[in-house]
Amino acid sequence: MIDGKEYVHLHVHTEYSLGQATCRLEKLFQKVKLMNMKALAITDINSINGVIRFLQLAKAYDIRPIIGCELSVGKEENLVLLAVSYKGYEQILRWINFGFSLQQFSKGEIIALSGGIRGSIYQLLKEKKRYLAKRMVQKYIDSFGNGNFYLEIQNHFFEDDDIVIQETINLSKEMDVPVVATHNIHYLEPEDAVELNIIRNDKGINISKTGPFYFPSQEEMSEKFWRFPNSIHNTYVIAKRCNYKDYHDINQHTSYPFLNSRNHDSYLKKLCFEGLYKYFDFTELSCKEQAKIIGRLNYELNIISRRKLSPYFLIVWDIVNFARKRKISIGPGRGSSTGSLVAFLLGITQVNPILYKLSFERFLSLDRSDIPDIDIDVCRRRRNEILEYLKKKYGNDKVVHLGVCNTFGTRGSIRKAGEFLNLKKQQIDVIASLLPAFSGTGGLRHCLETLPELKKLPVDKEPYKSLFHFAQKIEGLPNNYSSHPSAVLIGDRLPFLIPIKLRNDGDSITTFNKEDIKELGLLKYDLLGLRNLTIIDDTLGTILKEKGKELRVENIGLNDKETFLALKAGNTLGCFQLESMGIRYLLRKMQPKTIEELAILLALYRPGAWKEGIIDTYLKRRDGKEKYNYILSQMEDILSSTYGLIIYQEQVMDIAHVIAGYSMGEADILRRVLAKKHLYSIEEYKKKFILGASKKGYKKQQALRVFNFLERFSGYSFNKAHSISYAYISYWTVYLKTHYPKEYMASLLSLQGGYFDRRVYIREVKKMGITLLCPDVNKSGIGFQVEKQGIRVGMDAIKGSGANAVSSLIHCRKDGKFISFEDFLTRIQRYQVNRSVLKVWVFVGACDNLDNNRKKMINLLTSPQINIFEYLTEDIDKDYSQKQKGKLEKEYLGYSLKKVATYNIKHFLNKYRIIPIENLWNTTNNKRVRIAGAIIHLRRQPTKTGEYLLIIVLQDHSEMVEILVYPKTYEMYLYELNPQGIIVEGILTNLDTRLYVKAEKIKGLGG
Repeated sequence: MIDGKEYVHLHVHTEYSLGQATCRLEKLFQKVKLMNMKALAITDINSINGVIRFLQLAKAYDIRPIIGCELSVGKEENLVLLAVSYKGYEQILRWINFGFSLQQFSKGEIIALSGGIRGSIYQLLKEKKRYLAKRMVQKYIDSFGNGNFYLEIQNHFFEDDDIVIQETINLSKEMDVPVVATHNIHYLEPEDAVELNIIRNDKGINISKTGPFYFPSQEEMSEKFWRFPNSIHNTYVIAKRCNYKDYHDINQHTSYPFLNSRNHDSYLKKLCFEGLYKYFDFTELSCKEQAKIIGRLNYELNIISRRKLSPYFLIVWDIVNFARKRKISIGPGRGSSTGSLVAFLLGITQVNPILYKLSFERFLSLDRSDIPDIDIDVCRRRRNEILEYLKKKYGNDKVVHLGVCNTFGTRGSIRKAGEFLNLKKQQIDVIASLLPAFSGTGGLRHCLETLPELKKLPVDKEPYKSLFHFAQKIEGLPNNYSSHPSAVLIGDRLPFLIPIKLRNDGDSITTFNKEDIKELGLLKYDLLGLRNLTIIDDTLGTILKEKGKELRVENIGLNDKETFLALKAGNTLGCFQLESMGIRYLLRKMQPKTIEELAILLALYRPGAWKEGIIDTYLKRRDGKEKYNYILSQMEDILSSTYGLIIYQEQVMDIAHVIAGYSMGEADILRRVLAKKHLYSIEEYKKKFILGASKKGYKKQQALRVFNFLERFSGYSFNKAHSISYAYISYWTVYLKTHYPKEYMASLLSLQGGYFDRRVYIREVKKMGITLLCPDVNKSGIGFQVEKQGIRVGMDAIKGSGANAVSSLIHCRKDGKFISFEDFLTRIQRYQVNRSVLKVWVFVGACDNLDNNRKKMINLLTSPQINIFEYLTEDIDKDYSQKQKGKLEKEYLGYSLKKVATYNIKHFLNKYRIIPIENLWNTTNNKRVRIAGAIIHLRRQPTKTGEYLLIIVLQDHSEMVEILVYPKTYEMYLYELNPQGIIVEGILTNLDTRLYVKAEKIKGLGG
């Protein structure tokens, strides 16, 4: 409760006034609580983006929230608008979305303040234009109503403040308009002014100077305005009137447009029963099996209807239906929605939940109030076609992209602070490149304390000292908004529910993020552009073009012998979710024989499962090396397929259901509580579990053992529905790589590779025995292309070869192939392709079929004026050497197309006593080894002490392996880490579940 003697801040800008304020919400509430204030307003500039989080924090800190914003209502004219009710909030939202208008709104739902120093009334009084100020006041009184418009008085100790305050008081008395004392707050402390200076890049200011727009105490405000006690009291009056404390559970979405005579529920049911006879052969099923499937369907439909989600399912069905008709690749399922029979029968998912015993309640139940998500993986390249379809069907203003608020991370804050300090861009870029891409606060401090690269930097001396000091000041503050990569909203009334702005391309985006949307109860549709589906799409297109065979992945058998041989051998580089060294090694150990076993492998390959030794235990039990028992015999059916271990979240739910009598929805809530490991909640649920088990005849000690078993494994268990779905995509990519290697690898290379850099896949192509053909101006286009002899490198893969130049080449080639270099030059010059581009084409051999002397062609292109006659008569016998050609190819392609002589490799290995990486698999554990290769991937991983472990993926001509570089070694050999190549000496770890080398010495190779 607030009382009339207390002061309430009503003009507060937070971090959500991007680039104009730096008050971090959490710290703001901490300060309000510390100052014993009972209420607080949020009035961001032309924004309500922080409202949802503001309300959540207000509830957590027991502070009365006042929702509003400072709105630009005209040229150099701002008003502070405060919502008295939800209607008032809606009205402010409309003005933000559609522009300000004083017509047709309910008076009394909004309290308006004159805007302080940014308001026109302040400026008019300052300029002694009292008559115009009176007219402006009367306009707002007429618009908002008596008692709903207040004149602000502010004292920031500016030169004119006292004069304007007195003029405002005089005007207030003359026109009988109440005054209210406010402070224009942009940061919390006076010394925080520099944060705003950095973000705004206000150069040339005194960085040690404090600012006036801080957060003053109640005592300070009372002291400043002691002559006008009503102005202090009116903050209480306003705060008490503003009753909008919570957002409504909107749960609003558009209807699926179809015949009005049918309702959503009945139409959904009709579609499902049509799918029932499409996907199940009832002639092959027993009466009991038929009844089970129909019973499951009716059960799901009932829950969907009661949750009012039928329109949501119909819209998702329509999206997938459109995509399939247009032959846009759609994933087999993603997340827990794969557990829905309704989703399967509608064709939204392609994984039969009955066959794999998937749980619907893991996705949706009456016991949970949270909003479900049906995530759809789509071909990345064609995702926009689906969005265009939605906009055309529902209306452009009904389809809104979800927003993402991007903050200054470690690198961004360094760049911004460096720019503010006028440091050279190259200097800033070098420092930023050393840092991991942390977001939020504390990342820079952690890096300074632990990162070996920064320990070598004199961070206690200028300019580095100021650079890191100021960067930490702004770290974690909002920087800008961008679109969520996948989520969109579809709704009839979205502009009246959420803030919306237009992107540069004309699409609508809300500046609320996914957490805000979830709090509001709005349904989102996730269309995730998955690159691997694009690779699959391109591979199938190439197969059709080159072989005349129309192949569909859903028709590929899931028991292909060659595919499983490739999986068992770990030949999965470039395949979905099977690329890392660890998982490829695990494939060799697990030897999966079915989709179910592949799904288990994907579920097991998680940090928690590694740490707990679950993978080791699983393999030992599967291979009969470790015996195990079930706590209760009733758990055998649930755990037998995973050898007595809980691997899937659904198993936790099944056990709670069978042993303690939980409904499946209740069991999912228990699973979530156990996974979060909140001790108080766990104790409460433990009591409930034991009580439920006792009602089913189990003793307390038995129930306690089962509960402890669930508690241990819940944090490491994985969603079975998701694992099965992604096992399908993994299997499809391995199948295509195995049976159509050229087509698959060409598609993979065209899309810049996969998990690793493109160079890795170039080596994989060579290792597979596929010839990589040189770029050719007569044959190459955009992307890598399949030819009879191998894979042709695309012209767009050449550095410096832009899309326009390649398009010009393709267009020029329509008149026929180039018959000579002079013919090529004569024709291509019409398209004004830059001479520097033509040079790099020659350097990489793209013109070799026109003239086999690259140096002669370069000489012509290097001369001030191209003279074809001189070129034809010039006699240059000596071309670039093979070594020079290889070096140029590496420079402009990233790799050399020249085959390294086997003799050279053997000589290098023998000289330095190096073994090929592929030999490590047959090398004894704990043996000292020396290997060499190129660094193709590296990542830092913090240790328990806070120091960093460096994990390097090293590749030679034969294989790849992980190198673990512990902190001391990392610091010692930091400057030996040449990406081109290193020699590593260390101890091999070759265990059942992992193979890696612990580095002891590192030597950088030249070049």
